[in-house]
Amino acid sequence: MKILSIRPSPPGGSTLARFDLQLNDHLRLFNLALRQRGEGRCWTVAPNAFNERTAAFGEQFNRAISDMAFAALLELPANASDV
Repeated sequence: MKILSIRPSPPGGSTLARFDLQLNDHLRLFNLALRQRGEGRCWTVAPNAFNERTAAFGEQFNRAISDMAFAALLELPANASDV
């Protein structure tokens, strides 16, 4: 499992970044949202299609991919959102 790409979101909202995740050689998920929760933890939300969520993740899996995405976000250069 790895983060393929992560893109910081503009400041001011609860979404910190959008990212693409490769689960294995057969499955990739695109445009997942890394969101800040009220208690300070991050949470991953799948994109919508036809006003409905396209996927949902169990709590342990969500925590794992959210932690991975947040670490990838912190590794970006300070000016990554300017590109």
